[in-house]
Amino acid sequence: MAKQPEPSAIPDPITNYAEYERSLLRALVATTKAVNALPLGDLAFYKSLDRTFAEELAICADKALYISNRLVQYAGGDAIQTEEFKDVDDLIDRYGEVIDVVDNLLEKTDVCLDEILGRNTSKPVISQTTPEVAQLSRKYGNDTQVDYKFIYARNIVRPQLRFKDPPENSANTPWIRKIKEKPNALVPLDYGLPSSASPSTMTPAMSSHILQTLGIGDELRSLPHPYEYEINNTTYPFHFFEQRPEQMYQPFDTTSATWVDTEEALVTMCRKLEGESEIAVDLEHHDYRSFQGIVCLMQISTREEDFVVDTLELRDKLSMLNQSFTDPAIVKVFHGAESDILWLQRDFGVYIVDLFDTYHASHLLAFPAHSLASLLARYCNVTADKKYQLADWRIRPLPTEMLKYARSDTHYLLYIYDCMRNELLQKSNQNHNLLRATLQRSQLTALRRYEKEGYDHEHGEGSNGWRWHLTKNHRTFNSQQFAVYKAIHAWRDQAAREEDESIMYVLPNHMLFTLSERMPTDSAGVIGCCNPCPPMVRMYASDLGVLISRAKLNVSVVQKVDTAMPKAVHSRFDEEAKEEVERDGAEVTVTRLRASALYDDDGKLRSVDLEKVRKRTSVLFGSYEANEDDEDDEYARWRDVAEKIRASLMFTVPGRATRIKTMATGVTLALAPEAIKIKQVEVSADEEAGEKKIGASEEE
Repeated sequence: MAKQPEPSAIPDPITNYAEYERSLLRALVATTKAVNALPLGDLAFYKSLDRTFAEELAICADKALYISNRLVQYAGGDAIQTEEFKDVDDLIDRYGEVIDVVDNLLEKTDVCLDEILGRNTSKPVISQTTPEVAQLSRKYGNDTQVDYKFIYARNIVRPQLRFKDPPENSANTPWIRKIKEKPNALVPLDYGLPSSASPSTMTPAMSSHILQTLGIGDELRSLPHPYEYEINNTTYPFHFFEQRPEQMYQPFDTTSATWVDTEEALVTMCRKLEGESEIAVDLEHHDYRSFQGIVCLMQISTREEDFVVDTLELRDKLSMLNQSFTDPAIVKVFHGAESDILWLQRDFGVYIVDLFDTYHASHLLAFPAHSLASLLARYCNVTADKKYQLADWRIRPLPTEMLKYARSDTHYLLYIYDCMRNELLQKSNQNHNLLRATLQRSQLTALRRYEKEGYDHEHGEGSNGWRWHLTKNHRTFNSQQFAVYKAIHAWRDQAAREEDESIMYVLPNHMLFTLSERMPTDSAGVIGCCNPCPPMVRMYASDLGVLISRAKLNVSVVQKVDTAMPKAVHSRFDEEAKEEVERDGAEVTVTRLRASALYDDDGKLRSVDLEKVRKRTSVLFGSYEANEDDEDDEYARWRDVAEKIRASLMFTVPGRATRIKTMATGVTLALAPEAIKIKQVEVSADEEAGEKKIGASEEE
């Protein structure tokens, strides 16, 4: 029998760290592949088939949990104290602690990078005129491709400070559209507005004020889409529905690429675009240091040239793009334009007419994947490079690699459009149903309107509302914690709006939940719950402590008021009966009688007992004859109450066969206009199940 090879020794991380790092990476990759190969949905089935497999799987789970606890405790060190996770459910419930540990490691990494790159942290921020950019890369083995790359900008001057139209983030005012002129119009700009004023005498602000005054729509609804009529009435030429040869894209490295950051260059580009029959467009967006977000870059490609527009520099001049972007004779090709359409409206007042969205086409063609990367691989044999997908696009000057990444999103898109249009026509019926469906879906995308999101403090509705965050994270709070959570959530939204920062920059979600659970009331406690502490939390730590104290106090006051509230009293009782009910505070005791008590040993009905039962159970429906043997003070008191209720009731018999079963005895009263009959009831042996059988004998 062949001898199994012994596992290779782990390299010493002190003397041979490079080899140690490679061996660690190989082990992690192998483990990840093995885990991903497991069909998680079928694990329970396989465990039920093989007991040995179930036992081995349980041992592996215990080992993984043990290693996870060791890693978290080791990485947390003295800065973050964590308790061991008991099981998988405990790990899921307390996953926020793992996030805290990772955040602490990232903060330490940031500090070390400052030292390695020679940053002078003591130098005042105001003296820095250019952003500092850290670029790190790592290669593994002999592979020349860079696997990881990070572009990080510090101390960058916020572009919002230079905008002529600063962002308006208030939660109780609608967004006002920026468009002032309407090129390629079929109807005037004020078409659809509830006013007859002409465009020359009525500004968008006036129109918005009229909508609010008239109460049309909710208070945050903006004006109608200015190009709704044009989009809905777009006519496509006949040749658009004919197959044409695809026009191959130009080589990437030899294609002319133009950086547009001046008004003169923008005018030149717009003139070129107006002469094209189709253009490809994409945007790069930043929303971490802005509440609503800002478009930092716009890429536009024609068949011969690529343009990269600095939208931060030309923000207030880009409305001239409407001349070509709303021309129905020019096809605008996007991929996944749901957000791009809204960003163009919000930042520049630019709209799209004659949109072709390749994302919708990929769905109608039933492709297995719908990303731009999958289309590049399918049609162009190009592997998309997504290293800079989360890069900070505010950086200026833009690094060369980021510029190439931006160009690649649109450089190949027109060729992909040619291929997909022909494929849609090939698979369509004689009415070109697939191509027309793609155009119809693209029209619906182009008709989207930007709406500024408000804040619902009471119900927590909306994508950034407290209800959505609470449901997504599966958190359970007591009354005090819930009140603190709502108060901090509202503070975060208000602070983000006022400072024009994202809510995640102000206070990440996991820190929000930590503060809500621990409820610190002083600045030191607030800062201690956030590691690393966000700048705005550190700045307003004492205010947050006061806010938490007030939220806890308000809950205590409400609970005391609820406890002191008097109980409701029925208004039909007189004053004496009210006092009786308030003093006794007890419900009326109902006497339940077994049906067998009405029979003697021979099974015959006892008429005396039956008469006694009849008189007691028909108090509400006939004259009552007192029974001195059974009556006592308690019974007499409730009899008086029942008599007063009976005197106030009117009972109308709807027919000859109306029956009422009394609660006290289970006896059914058969009510008829001539007489009242008592029907014998037999109770079966299974009395707990409440099953009753009605006999056939009757007693007048």
